[in-house]
Amino acid sequence: MGIDLSSVPVLLDSEPVRAIRCDAGVFEAASWRPPFYFGDEDFGEPLPEVSRAMMAGRPAGLDALEGPWHSGARDYGQAEYALDPVRYRSARDYSERERSLAYRVVQGDRPFGEHAVATQGIPWRCSERAFLLEAADVIEALDEAFVRREFSVAEMVALGVYKTRPDDDEGETFARAMGNLRWLARYYREVAAYGYDLIVIAD
Repeated sequence: MGIDLSSVPVLLDSEPVRAIRCDAGVFEAASWRPPFYFGDEDFGEPLPEVSRAMMAGRPAGLDALEGPWHSGARDYGQAEYALDPVRYRSARDYSERERSLAYRVVQGDRPFGEHAVATQGIPWRCSERAFLLEAADVIEALDEAFVRREFSVAEMVALGVYKTRPDDDEGETFARAMGNLRWLARYYREVAAYGYDLIVIAD
């Protein structure tokens, strides 16, 4: 079973999102309903009030926005590595990596809530609008020539970067990582233009 990375625009300071963040029961009721999940499996249950409150007044077009991993691609670890290969290789453990700017840019600035955990046990994370704009600035200021010199598929394999294989083509992998980062920056700016924040879900 793989781990997909998806994201959902929300207003973190809104009353319904604060309720989800503070109450495990509310989270459990809302986490598999819109705007977090738009599947057909509602089991005949009415939409919870908190979900209706989140969807009310939601801008048209917001849920049509897509980041680079919304289609199910799982090479987000390569994008994190590409954003700062030096810091990635120097991290002594996962918790240190989790505190790095590159991790926070790709996988969310901070944990969303103590009880907010995806089905595979990975905590939800979130980024406020201001951080989305900061993250886009960081990506757009990236020195691609420096990253290309530091970029190594063999090193990513040795470090256990998710979905990296020894036979991955170095040039193609680098180009894809940089393309995904540019896409991510555009997506963050689009979400921020609506005045929204973001919840990031690894599941």
